Amino acid sequence: MNTRPHHSLKAAAGFTLIEVCIAMTIAMLILGVAVLGISGVQEEQKLRESAAKIESTARDSLLKAVAEHRPVQIDIAGGIQGTEGRVEVRRYGEKTFRKPDNGEVWEFSPTGVCEPIELRVTNGTGVIEMGFDPLTGCARRKSITVNS
Repeated sequence: MNTRPHHSLKAAAGFTLIEVCIAMTIAMLILGVAVLGISGVQEEQKLRESAAKIESTARDSLLKAVAEHRPVQIDIAGGIQGTEGRVEVRRYGEKTFRKPDNGEVWEFSPTGVCEPIELRVTNGTGVIEMGFDPLTGCARRKSITVNS
């Protein structure tokens, strides 16, 4: 004999309204986090592009000085090509960044060296800090901070 009880009711197949709402809430949270992450990546990319433009301007100026056998200057006070925001400078021996003086320039020598300098660019997206090597004109130190 079969001693197992026989259930005449079938288990309901499907999801309840509460389960569907919970699943949709979780999906929306995941989507929201992904969108915030992507926008942060886009802002960081904009800052990286600005940093690359600054470094490219420095290298091009150094190469131009050597090729043309004459000093080349970049007007720091007037802003550096490819940057948006407030530019600050720290020269060799200075402890803090400061606003550039009117007419202050960054000089590249025809001998293939440039002034050792550090630049900080601050805008609504974040902050870029770069320290340049006097022998190559390339950034030896680069820091990018994205505003959250």
